[in-house]
Amino acid sequence: MTIPQKNSNASFRLPMQKNSQILAIFAIICTAIVGLVNELTKDEIKAQEQLQLLNTLHSIIDPSRYNNDITQDCVNLSSPLIGNSTNDKKMQTAYIARQDNQAIAIAMTSTAPDGYNGNIELIIAINMDGSVSGVRVLKHQETPGLGDEVELRKSNWITTFTGKKLFSEKDNRWAVTKDNGIFDQFTGATITPRAVVKAVKKTLLYFKDNKGSLLTRPNICLQENENTETTSEAKNEH
Repeated sequence: MTIPQKNSNASFRLPMQKNSQILAIFAIICTAIVGLVNELTKDEIKAQEQLQLLNTLHSIIDPSRYNNDITQDCVNLSSPLIGNSTNDKKMQTAYIARQDNQAIAIAMTSTAPDGYNGNIELIIAINMDGSVSGVRVLKHQETPGLGDEVELRKSNWITTFTGKKLFSEKDNRWAVTKDNGIFDQFTGATITPRAVVKAVKKTLLYFKDNKGSLLTRPNICLQENENTETTSEAKNEH
């Protein structure tokens, strides 16, 4: 008597199909949860980013000097002098501080492309007379204990730019002391401070050549807010 053999492939196929369906449902649920969390927290994240930006701007331009909403008064910039290469689509941003609609200082983001470990992202505030109001590092990858002294929490080196002026493109004072300039380098690290000094100098040159046009460019912060509000209203209508 021949005993029929069960189809072992079929017996395995059913659990596998069931597991695949469970995984697919689980993936859909996880994606939906992530999307919901992002939607619920995006306004809070944006508010935190704006607060951090405002705190940084306050540290380089005394808030008592202006009475506009500086985070909502900004223009786009693009130039090799401020770290944009010819093929770089990234735009830098300038935030304009005004007292009774009169511009008193402009804070510009800029990139030092020649740090020891890559780009050093900066924000440089310049008074309308061309003097430096303040400089801060926004982002860097420099070596801890050496190049990271560009951070204010590590040393006060970055504050040495405050009040300085660039008299011309050939102003040789704008270099580290090793290069016969007026800015100290760090013990065991020259590349990082040299890159920052060079970037601040180039940003000052850009400001000198473009000061007038910076004040007449369209306010991109205002446009972005209007676009966001329009999108939100459209969603609510649907």
